[in-house]
Amino acid sequence: MVSAAKYTIERVGTLVTEEAIQIHGGIVMIWELPLSHYAKRLTMISHQYGDEDHHLDRFTALAHAMNG
Repeated sequence: MVSAAKYTIERVGTLVTEEAIQIHGGIVMIWELPLSHYAKRLTMISHQYGDEDHHLDRFTALAHAMNG
């Protein structure tokens, strides 16, 4: 379940961050706005404990092991 959560957080977080930056343009990345901090934190989360591909593979392997 941890791998599924890590994958979901990374996938959805990246989508939301990219869309917010696209909508608001470069002003989002100035230090005064919280979104710049969220984008940087999401990047650090994606580098910790394996990337989304690793966790998707792990989750798939565990699901196959449990089902047979």
